Amino acid sequence: MKLGRRDIIWIIPSAIAAGFFGWLGYRTVYIQFFKTGVAEPVWKDGPRVRVAGAGELEQPWAFRYFEYPVRVGTAERKLQAVAFRLPQPVSGSLELGGAHFLALSRVCTHQGCTVNYVDNPELGAIAYNYRTEHPFLGCPCHFGAFEPLQAGRAVYGPPRFPLPRLRLEAQNGTIYATGHETPLRPIEQG
Repeated sequence: MKLGRRDIIWIIPSAIAAGFFGWLGYRTVYIQFFKTGVAEPVWKDGPRVRVAGAGELEQPWAFRYFEYPVRVGTAERKLQAVAFRLPQPVSGSLELGGAHFLALSRVCTHQGCTVNYVDNPELGAIAYNYRTEHPFLGCPCHFGAFEPLQAGRAVYGPPRFPLPRLRLEAQNGTIYATGHETPLRPIEQG
């Protein structure tokens, strides 16, 4: 069979469109269904940094941003992090007097943008297309969402890996960060 000019003009755009939509379908399935779950943390010791007094995070969903120094290779970096008081225990959280605290990295595991605390569920539904009844962490770069009640698991958008947790310890009613989960994505790839 001989292909004419009109046949080629029809076949080439059709092949390009089929390839694009095939890639789009693959990417959608990959992003939605192949997210990594949250395992028990493997901690890497680090310096002791004050996060907050237990009284400073009095209500569930109270939060505090802080910086935690980490060593990556020979370089010292400041890791942006957030500590929460949660209404229930999660993997890697600290229990102090019946209250539950969790600290997560604020560095998105997709492209390294800084994630933000989203405390308005309606704003989260509109801006991040993620509906929940409680606050979550959202990445403004590609609209990924991370769930604190699932220990920082990526629940929506392009991020596949959970946010790394920071180890919390308490002494005399003060909460300290004393290490971080490894690997520390995306800073330490693993």
